[in-house]
Amino acid sequence: MNEKSDIMVSDMMEKIRGDLILPKKAYFFDTTLRDGEQTPGISFALKEKISIAQSLNALGIDVIEAGFPVISPGDFEACKEISKLGLDSEIIGLARIKKVDIDKVIEADMDSIHVFIATSDLHLKEKLKMTREEVLNSVIELISYAKEHYSEIEFSAEDATRTDLDYLIKVNQAAVESGATRINIPDTVGTISPTAYGYIVRKNYESLPKDVRIAVHCHNDFGLGVANTIAGFENGASEAQTTILGLGERTGNASFEETAMSLYALYRIPMNINTRLIFPTAKLVESLCGGKITIGRLTPLIGQNAFAHESGIHAHAMIQHARAYEPITPELIGIKRTDNVEDIIKQSIKLGKHTGGHALKAKLEDLGIHTSDDQFSNIMGHVKAFGDKGHEVKEEDFFAILKDVIGELPEEDQFVKLEELTVLTGSITPTSTVRLKIDDNGNSIIKVASSIGVGPVDASVNAIIKCFEPMSKIKLLNYQIDAITGGTEALGHSTIEIMDIESNHIVKASATHEDIVMSSVLSLLKGLNKLLRFKKKNASKN
Repeated sequence: MNEKSDIMVSDMMEKIRGDLILPKKAYFFDTTLRDGEQTPGISFALKEKISIAQSLNALGIDVIEAGFPVISPGDFEACKEISKLGLDSEIIGLARIKKVDIDKVIEADMDSIHVFIATSDLHLKEKLKMTREEVLNSVIELISYAKEHYSEIEFSAEDATRTDLDYLIKVNQAAVESGATRINIPDTVGTISPTAYGYIVRKNYESLPKDVRIAVHCHNDFGLGVANTIAGFENGASEAQTTILGLGERTGNASFEETAMSLYALYRIPMNINTRLIFPTAKLVESLCGGKITIGRLTPLIGQNAFAHESGIHAHAMIQHARAYEPITPELIGIKRTDNVEDIIKQSIKLGKHTGGHALKAKLEDLGIHTSDDQFSNIMGHVKAFGDKGHEVKEEDFFAILKDVIGELPEEDQFVKLEELTVLTGSITPTSTVRLKIDDNGNSIIKVASSIGVGPVDASVNAIIKCFEPMSKIKLLNYQIDAITGGTEALGHSTIEIMDIESNHIVKASATHEDIVMSSVLSLLKGLNKLLRFKKKNASKN
């Protein structure tokens, strides 16, 4: 990775480093499978938890909190199964300061243990019905017990940021003296500012042995989860407890994506994270949330608009130098794009009322379309008029404008074509059989596959994906169907998102048809053609 070309951020960060207590290395503790699953409406099946754990391991996560074993038989099973996977990541289990909880983590055969108890006067009085002294004694007793079984123990004083600071330090010191090797300082309900949180972390850092790793766990109730996490790192913390997509209780936890890239790009802190797997991992978790949690257009780094440019001034600068309006390259986090002008234009420049002549010219050249001056002006007028009405100029809209102005357009290469589709549904298990014509390095081959599904669309998608195995492994990430006209003969508009497992390249495609199954199949075929064009283009470069 060439950092000089991948990252373009302010030099001012270097000037303030001397005022900070930055760690030599950043550790990542992922709690997607525990705190993340506490997101209202989210529940992962065992198979999904294993898939997420394997992806987190490949990503380079140092510690995976696999769950809270005592909470349910399902959580216990997941913790035990993930512990058996032989992952490089440390697998940790959560436990209250209770012997029954600790025993469940031991029974699940986990690598380490994360114990917690509330310490704020509010929680002591209203939840635990315990005194400060009773809590302190429980910490000493139960961490000592856990130490008989684990060399690595992480202790969290729940609601730390609303705890009396002197008492918080006293409890954390007692935890370390009893055997805790890591101290976590949770902002449990997101009720503190970065400056104040940094102060708490620094005071604990100054009061604890320097070989004790300080972790930070910040919730996002005021939108400060990442900012508070970063403030912790500026004041002695070296472990970030985060979740993929910022999943978690209420409004979630500090986002892994934003935290990791901030520490990497802005602070240049070494870490084990393979940044190029950030986007694919985020998309995997999004797909497993079943549509209940989706990546927003404006989500930093991984949202649809993160590397998109509509303004004519920005687009012109992007054509000249891709870093002009981007702090990092999208490739750095696994969004596929090269430094070729053609790819930058195709993936980054969006058309709308702010579009300038340079962007439109580049877009047309990328499509191999030549126009007269009058046609160019006409196209530009249509694009701006479309945008002025409050519409986004999507790919299909742009092609409709081009056809209206200049007539027929050159067709893109089709590497996969549908020859036949048969669907059986009704009182039987939905079954689909597809016959595809696939261009395999210049040779046309016919592939036939059948599959069942929960419905005709699912069965057809499964059958098409089956045709590509073992040639190429494809994962369906997202699928959406909308009716775009009224009545029983409504047109169905399908949008599909798929990922090539080998390259982690993700594409999105859509299609419209009066038959919902055909609409879905056509959008999938468009996506597969996009993937194959990308793979063949990259193969020719290599």
